[in-house]
Order: sequence, then C-alpha cells, then structure tokens
Amino acid sequence: MSSPNQRRFGGVVLVCALAGSPLLTTSAAGAPGPASPDSTIVEVTVTEGTNLAVTTSPADGTMVMDLQGQLFSLPRAGGKATAIGADNLDPYWPTFAPDGSQVAVQSYAYGSFDIVAISPDGKTTRQITKGDADDTYPTWSPDSKQLAFTSDRAGGEDIWVVDAAGGEPRQVTKGAGSEEQPTWAPDGKSIAYVQGATVESVDLATGAVRTLVPGGQGFTSAPSWSPDGKRLAFLRSGQAGRTLSVLEDGIVRQVGKYTDVFPFPPRWTSPDEVVYGANGKIAATTVSTGVDRAIPFTATFTLRRDNYLRKEHDFDSRRPQQVRGIVGPALSPDGKSVVFKALNDLWLQPVAGGAPKRLTDDQFYEVDPSWSRDGKQISYTSDKAGSPDVYALDVASGQSRQLTKAPGGEVASAWSPDGRTIAYQDQNAQTFTLDVATGAATRVLGPLNVPGRPSWSADGKTLAFTSSVAERNQILLLDVASGTTRTVEPGPFGSVSTRGDDGPVWSPDGRWLAYSMNGVLWVLPVDAKGAPTGPPQQLTTEASDAPSWSGDSKTLLYLNNGRLRTITLDGGKPRDIAVRLTYAQDKPETKLVIHAGRLWDGVREEPYTNVDILVVGNRIQRIEPHKDNRPRPGWTFIDASKQTVTPGLVDMHNHQEMKSKFMGDRQGRLLLSYGITTTRSTGDPAYRALEDKESLKAGNRIGPRFFATGEMLEGSRVGWEFARPVRDEQQLAVEQTRIRELDYDLIKTYQRFRVDWQAKAAAYGHKLGIPTTSHYLYPAIGHAVDMKEHLAGPTKWGFGFARESSFGGTYDDVVQLAARGRMPFSSTLFSAGSTLVDDQQIMSDPRVRALMTPQDQAFLNQKLKCALGQGPCGFLDGNAAQARRDVGLIRRLIDAGGTVLAGTDAPLDIIAVSLHLNLRAMAKYGLTPYEALRSATILPAQQLGVEDDLGSVTPGKLADLVITGGDPTKDIAALADVRSVIKNGRPYTVAELAKPFAG
Repeated sequence: MSSPNQRRFGGVVLVCALAGSPLLTTSAAGAPGPASPDSTIVEVTVTEGTNLAVTTSPADGTMVMDLQGQLFSLPRAGGKATAIGADNLDPYWPTFAPDGSQVAVQSYAYGSFDIVAISPDGKTTRQITKGDADDTYPTWSPDSKQLAFTSDRAGGEDIWVVDAAGGEPRQVTKGAGSEEQPTWAPDGKSIAYVQGATVESVDLATGAVRTLVPGGQGFTSAPSWSPDGKRLAFLRSGQAGRTLSVLEDGIVRQVGKYTDVFPFPPRWTSPDEVVYGANGKIAATTVSTGVDRAIPFTATFTLRRDNYLRKEHDFDSRRPQQVRGIVGPALSPDGKSVVFKALNDLWLQPVAGGAPKRLTDDQFYEVDPSWSRDGKQISYTSDKAGSPDVYALDVASGQSRQLTKAPGGEVASAWSPDGRTIAYQDQNAQTFTLDVATGAATRVLGPLNVPGRPSWSADGKTLAFTSSVAERNQILLLDVASGTTRTVEPGPFGSVSTRGDDGPVWSPDGRWLAYSMNGVLWVLPVDAKGAPTGPPQQLTTEASDAPSWSGDSKTLLYLNNGRLRTITLDGGKPRDIAVRLTYAQDKPETKLVIHAGRLWDGVREEPYTNVDILVVGNRIQRIEPHKDNRPRPGWTFIDASKQTVTPGLVDMHNHQEMKSKFMGDRQGRLLLSYGITTTRSTGDPAYRALEDKESLKAGNRIGPRFFATGEMLEGSRVGWEFARPVRDEQQLAVEQTRIRELDYDLIKTYQRFRVDWQAKAAAYGHKLGIPTTSHYLYPAIGHAVDMKEHLAGPTKWGFGFARESSFGGTYDDVVQLAARGRMPFSSTLFSAGSTLVDDQQIMSDPRVRALMTPQDQAFLNQKLKCALGQGPCGFLDGNAAQARRDVGLIRRLIDAGGTVLAGTDAPLDIIAVSLHLNLRAMAKYGLTPYEALRSATILPAQQLGVEDDLGSVTPGKLADLVITGGDPTKDIAALADVRSVIKNGRPYTVAELAKPFAG
C-alpha cells in the first residue's frame, strides 16, 4: 500500500520573467511564483520549432515568433529570442501592424477566440474584440487603423472588420460557405480570403467578389499580399507535403524548397522576399529566384515542475466505505422512494430514511431506471439476455419482464404519462418509441451526437432531451407525431452540464424543464410544447446533477457529489436523503502457486526461468526457484511451466464509460481476457465512472482496476458528451468540489479550457495529490500539468493543427521540452491498426466472438479490411507509414530521456485489442519488446503513483499477472496469447471470462 508520506511525484511550470500587461499577467493566471523547495527548475533551449509562426515589422525588421504558444521577439537576422507577453496569452496567427507599433494575435486568454493587440516588447496588451463568438485570423489594414478577421458571430464564418481602437465590428462577407484567413490588399480597397479550396477577394466598396486562386489539387490556405500588391503568397498542401506558392500575373507557381511549410501566412519583408516557418526553421525565400535561407534562432523556456505528495490508494483495507457512485436516481411519483443504480445493482431508497432495498442481485449490468407515472413499474436496461435490453419491473412483486429484444442495445427508457409507451435510445443514438402492449417499436429521431435521456411532456406529445447543437448542449424538443424538432437554449450561450442524466426533465404538470447548467440546478418555465415562457431560474448553488421530479411537480431530487438531496420548486434549503449503503473492498483468501516457465518481472530485460510465484490473498508473497515437491494442502496450483508470466497490462488512455451502457458486463471481461488489469480514464461521466470503480473494488463487477476521473473540464463550447463546459471561475470552484468529493484519480482538462484555469486546476489537483493531463505540451508544461495525451491530438484549433506535430512531423523543440520537462505522452497509436495485416485471423478469436458486441466486431473487421487494403478506412485509421513515423517520434522521445505510456483512446479505437496493436507497432517500427512492455506496465504504475503496488512482479506487490503463450520479450505478439489472468489475486481463465456470453 502506498503511503502519502512515502510517495512524491515530480512534475515542471513556466516562470519566464515577463513584463506584465495590464490585462494578462503571470500572477493573474494563477501560475506559481518562484521555485519552492518542492519544485524543480529546468531551462530548455531550443533551436528548432514545430509549427512556429513568424511575423516581421515593416518598420525595422524585428521578428515576433509564436513558438509553442509563447511569443518571442528576435532581431531581423535571427539569434537569441526574448520571451514577450504573458504566458497565458495563448496566442495564434501573429501579425505586425504596417506601422510596426503593434502585433495582433488571435488569443484564447478570455475563454473564446478574441483579437488582441500586444506591443512589440510585450509590455502592454489590449483586447480588441470580446464576447462569446470566435474571432480568428487577424490581418491589418494598410494604415494600421483597422483589423479584418474571421468570425462566427453571425452564425457562419464570415469576414468582419473592427477599428484597431475597438468598437463594434462590422460584417464584410455573407457567403454560403466559410470565409477565413483574410489578408488586406496594400491599396486598402479589398480583402482576400480562403473560401473552400479557393482564394477569393471582396471589394470593400461594392461587395463584389472575384476568384484569385481557383481550386486545385490539395488544400489552399494562409494567403498574404506582397507590399506592392503584385504577388499573393499562399500555401498549398497535398500528399507530398505543404509548400509555398505565389500568384503573379494570374499564374501560380511553387517557390522555395521546403515541403513542410507551417500553416501560417508568409510575411513579406520586401516585394520579393517572404519569411515563414518551415521544416523546423525560420525560413526566408526570394520569390523571383526561389533561393532559400534559414534564419537561426535560440529560444529558452524556463520550466518549473511540481513535486507533490500523491494521493494514497488503499488496496487492502476491508473497512466499510460509503457508496458515492449513485447513477441515474429517480424520485418516485409519490415522493416517498428513490430508485438508483449502485454497486452493479438497482436499489430502492426510502426518502424517510432506512436501508435501501436491493431490486436486482446479479452479476449483470443494469442502468437507467425510470418510474411509470402511476409508480407501479420501473423500466431499466439490463444485459442479462446477452445484450442491453429494456425491462419493466413490477415494484410490488419484484418481477421483471423483457420489453425489447433488438440485437444491439436499448437504453435511456422513459415512460409516457399514460403508461402505454416507452421512449428509448439505441447504440446508434437513435430515439424510438415502444408500444408496451404490442412490443412494436418506431424510430422517431436520429441518429444524433449522443443525446441525453428523453423526457415526456405532460400531454405525451413531445420529447425533450439534450442534444449537441452549435458546440453547445442545448434542449431539443421533438414532436413525436410529426418528427419535427425545435431547439431551446437553456440559457444565453449556455449548455446543459452533460448530455447524460443532467436533463432536461419535464415536470409532470408540464410547466417546467429542470436541468443542470453551469454545474448547478435550474428550472425553465415552458408551455405545453416546451417553448419558454420566461427566463431560467437557478435553484441551487452547489454541484447538482441528475434532476428528477416528484409527481406533484413541487419537489426536485438531485445528486450533490454523491449525496441525494431534494429541493422544493420555490427554493429553500436543500434536504438530504440518507443513503445507508456501504461496500468493502474485495480481498480474496486464496493461496496460489504459479509455476512460471518464464517470468518477465517488469524490471529486468531478460525473463527469469522456471520459478514459482506464491500469492497469498491479493499480494505476491515470494518468488522462488521452482520446487516439484512443494506442499500442496491449502494451495491452488497453476501450471504455467510452458508459458510466460508478466505484470498485468495498463491502458493509460481509456474512456471506459463512453460505451459502458452498450458493452455492459462484457467490457471488463474483454479487457481482462487480453491481460489488461488496470485502466485509467481520461474523461468519463463522473457518476458512471465512480459506480464502475466502486463496483470493481467491491468485486461486484468483473474487470480491471479503474483509476477514474469525471467529465473533462472544457470551455464554453463542448463537443464530447463526457466533457463539462465551465463558464466562469465561480463554476470552476463548484467543479473543484466535485473533483474532491467524488474522489477523482485524475483531472483532465480539454481543448477549450482556459490556460489560467488549467493552472488553477493543476494546483488544486496537486493539493489533493492527483495529477492533471491535457492535450497541450505548452504552456501546460509551464503550468504544472503532469502529462500530455496523444503524440499529437485534437486541439482548440481543430484536428488539422497541433503545436506538437506539423504536416511533416515533430521537431526538436517538442522532444526537448517533453523529455527535459519530464512530461510523459500517451501513445494512442491509431495508426497501429495497420499491424492487423500480421493478425488476419483475429476475427475468429474466441474473445472477439464472445465478448465484443456485434457493432464492435464490425468496427474491428472494418479496421482489418482497411489494413489489408480491402475496404475503406475510417477517419482515425492510419497506415504503416504513419505508424512508422509515430513510433519514430516515440523513439526520439525515449532517446532524449522522455517517457511514452501505452494508451489507446478506446472505445474510439478497438477496446482491449488496440493496446496490443500499440505495443506491436512500437516493437515493429523501432522499440525493443522490453521498451514496449515497460510502456504498459511499470512506467504507467509510476505515473499513477502506485509503483509500490503495481507495474512489476515483485514480492509485496499486488498480484495482477498475465499468463501468456510464447515469450513476449522476444515476440511482442505473444502477449495477446493470454491463457489466464490474475487480478488482485483472483485467477480467471479466458474461457471463464467469456462463458456468460459464449455461444
């Protein structure tokens, strides 16, 4: 067991001594101050840049460079770069004003993309545009008095203009498509911009539009007029790379030798020379001759990494623990009972107090209980018949009957007011209605992007649920008869907290919709069809989720960080419902002797041979040379004399609850059957994750150990259903209570979460002893964030751009910052699917046939056909060349002293199988099997802060072991040949794991 007094974790935070601006300062961002005794200072000097952007001053040639999200100033000839501006400016697309007085950037410092002007020395910063809209890609007018930019403030992406002094922007274009990346013509009369694959120009006086660069092969971007207006430079990308092109006299030609030109406008230093970022360098090209030169630079980052006491994980105690993982609670119509899911079963809790009654008592997966309006029945989903189906439970008798029998999964059931119809959703996010008497199902909507649970209007004619609309969780109203839909904002530019159990829930009298927004409970007055009749009203100030109504529409039940509470519609103090439900950790009393022909212990490169591993309870007691005459009474012997024992595997990037409703009991069994004994969530619905974690700890569900988190902390715009939009610092404080009281093991911040809030989240997490991770290398590495997900993942700028990987790859700045700053990356090698060419019989694997859902089998088969070149490839699929390049980066990171941890992003990649594909790609394209194995065993244990308990086969550690055929230290593919797995001292054969679903 790890003790907080023994476990410290080294982490690094930016402390560049920058001149503060009146709006953006390091202290205002919440970034740590000078180094403390528990911090480590590292200076990293780089001479290459990945996706660097550069702009030049027409006044004196001074350059300003955006390198990894930090602005630097450097002389015209290059040399030593000086950091300027606050470290939380989060800049993009820098551009000098023609008079050299200011640099405009697209900044995310305020929670949306805004146009910000900064002085060339970085001492003053001024926000020019404000609001919830995204204002992007600034360009100056020739007289330096105005800025043009792209904005979605009118709904689409159009060109707008604003005075440099500020004020109300005015719209310039209103095209049907997206107009973006403007460049102002030197005569001030027109603005060119990208529209699709073309470059167009709009006349500012007449509004007339003409095409400058017609669409051609590849993608066109980043146009830039020369000072004399005779040439237009732009970028064109295709399979061969991204190159610099110039339009002159109506003719387009490529100039320069660089094939990895970074996706920012080339900046003209004269009518015949452009400066830009390419191939890791600041490049300058003479357009008339095509002669290139590199402008050298050095840029130094000063990093501080936190060393902090890690959270204690008690793996041995049998003391009772209070259940917090309460999922989908629903108040009975009479207001006297609450049904909910916890510890892998459904429970009925009296509101007046007392012990809850267990409604189901089995190993199957149940979810989404819902009351009939008369209170006599509860519908729910269970996988007891092999796949998730909807059942109806008679409350008086306790008997259940199956209502749906489709081959996929049916979840999120909701009774109509008359009790004759149930609405539900399937695995394709389609919504159906079911005639309870006849069993006839009718599709009424979908598919959608993971909608929330449906709720009926009082007259049974309309369904309300949360849907993703314009990057917000809005209320969608469906007229069931006609199929027409309408969208309602939960609040001005607001979002329902999550697309799950957070509403909207219609009051039985039809007058209100209740939901969680900004992390707290709100009600919206509506008419019979759901149209608002007034503004939303806030009911609570504490973390509030999963609302449900009493039958008289006067009381709301909700979850507050694992506690059941009620509040009346007219406000007042919330009241607690005491839930006397506890669990104890599963700890077997077994005594095992495992005779291992080979033991790879996770430490040595070569395996031991012919040893006995003695396990008592849940821990490894001893490892000794094999003895044929060992006494047998009281011991269970496992013969692995012709096999290899390894530590259990860890998937360090997993969204375990994303498909848990549709995987049910299969998911944990499938993971174990492939030797995965530990998973770490990097974003999941908080209550489902905690229920899963508690059920696994209690032994009520079969599956790996689960290091869980809640929803990813996101900005005001949200895409994933398991991301939680955070609007302001008041809400951030509410979310921090959820992190603490729901016992998160990790804080995950997502794409649009502000940099200064990310710093605060990291500092808060470290006080609790838990790490933080994100999709960003910098400034995250300068703000105490512990880890980065993906070698190069999606960012706030979209899938097409990441600061850590350009079109042509990754340069030394990323490698040095990650390695010397001690920031691990997760692998998430989607390109590893290409290694399925080496495993063409995978579809016949008994684990695939028994434990994968039909939908996941089809997904795996599609990936196999893609790898074989026999079928289409999905958006995230990669080829062998990409896998080779990805593993090449892993090789460089490791050689520089960095760490890469095996993670999959499942179920976006194939559950369980993808971890083995990651390891196979690593070993195939540059790592030794030993290095690949460590990325899924001891190194994750160290990052999780549990290396005293997990990660290697060592006396005293937990007995999480895999027994495989073959020797994975020589052939990594042998690792998937799992014969049996031992988790927490309990052995399972693959056949035992698959048995409930086999045949």
